[in-house]
Amino acid sequence: MFARQTQKLGILALSLALAAGAGCGSDSDSTTDPANDVVQDTSKKDAQSNDQADPDWAADTMEPDSETPFVPVEPHVEEADPYTIVWLAGTPYEMGKQHGELLHDVVGDAMDFVKADPMMSKIPQMAEAMGIIKLAKENSYDDLLEECQGLVDATSDVGFSMEYCLALNFGDVMLEFIEVGMPGQEFPAPGCSGVIARDDATPDGILRHTRNLDWGSMDISIIHQHPVIFVRQPEGGIPHVYVGFPLNLSPYTGMNMAGISVGSHEAEPLSKAQLSKKGRSHVQMVGQILKNSKSLVEAEAFLRSQQHMSTEMLVVADGPNNDGAVFEMTGQAMEARRLENNVVWATNHFTHPDMTALHQPPGTGSFMRFQRFSQLVPPDGKDSIWGELDQAGLARVMRDRVDSSTGELISDEELEAMDWDNDIGIGSNGPMHFVVFEPENHLFWVAAGKLPIHRQPYRCFSLAQLLGIDGKECPGDIAPEND
Repeated sequence: MFARQTQKLGILALSLALAAGAGCGSDSDSTTDPANDVVQDTSKKDAQSNDQADPDWAADTMEPDSETPFVPVEPHVEEADPYTIVWLAGTPYEMGKQHGELLHDVVGDAMDFVKADPMMSKIPQMAEAMGIIKLAKENSYDDLLEECQGLVDATSDVGFSMEYCLALNFGDVMLEFIEVGMPGQEFPAPGCSGVIARDDATPDGILRHTRNLDWGSMDISIIHQHPVIFVRQPEGGIPHVYVGFPLNLSPYTGMNMAGISVGSHEAEPLSKAQLSKKGRSHVQMVGQILKNSKSLVEAEAFLRSQQHMSTEMLVVADGPNNDGAVFEMTGQAMEARRLENNVVWATNHFTHPDMTALHQPPGTGSFMRFQRFSQLVPPDGKDSIWGELDQAGLARVMRDRVDSSTGELISDEELEAMDWDNDIGIGSNGPMHFVVFEPENHLFWVAAGKLPIHRQPYRCFSLAQLLGIDGKECPGDIAPEND
């Protein structure tokens, strides 16, 4: 990412810097109208409603012998330095309004940050002119639109609007639509990384899923200052957690009480042929999976039932069923990569043989991170720690900053001069947060906040305990790295 982020970038970098473009996304400064001129239209419709809430989720996933109904924790905020934990409950509109009320001052700070930048302040007008807002209104899930409305109703007094909310929570589609309309332009390469490990790849046989959300060397200081854990208790749906930041309604990183965890990874379309003007945002799909899916099988069936709009990968782990997959997707195709030798990993390019021709060739950063995983994660890797991939082992992998081609470890002093983004290492690619999930036991570890992230401890949380439910105790935090 670092080598390609040398210019002042426009609306998409701005939306990313505010809070929520595409997970690990890219950007442009064009006023081309991508909604009308760039992408294909298709007639394929969703085969499944987005709001198939399951009132019996608790009986199946939490306390099968209990007749006591789940009682949501009252909406409130707690501080667990450096994290703000926000409990939300109810209908989508109610959760959006609670979000805005509970984080009102932080949203105000974010909007002050936006208003101070002459380009960033033009996001709504530019997105409207490009046709992005119209596309977002037509293709977003109903519950996302309702949640946006609640958030706007609580924060309009500080300048937040429906146009901002739609642009920010439709960012994965927005980025790609604009990018394909800008031939010859340089765009920052995406930068997320993820691994699933289980059985004899681990010392204890427990399936875990780890991911780094990377955002590049742009100024996202306001996000680093406000890492947020959202404990979401949707009416009629499965309680779940988003690891994110204020205004993050469409998640990039999350886990539910059914034992499903998900991380999104942006990819680059080969051409407009891989996009669609009808369908759904992938990061919005992540929210639907966390709300409704109780197994990998259900999550995959949901993804295959939807019309997709852009290129993306979702890494999905299923703790109770000891399974997981990397789903590689465009607006026209989808394939899954399964675990081999009880591991699977992903960066930001397709490797399934039926998908590699459908996106741009991998950038240096994505390729080098993928190559480094191949050295660390499988049993035949030259630096393999296969068999040691518990939460600490996975943290070690995700903090890794070794150049896979030379074996050299970059120093913190060199990284700081590059805004912590050298477009090479797994742990040095402009990170926003590092997370390890143990979904069967509803545990997760988060490293975020102060840079450099690779020097921060991974703090342990129990989603069950955050929900007031008996669950496995956290075994402890993962200590900071000191090499």
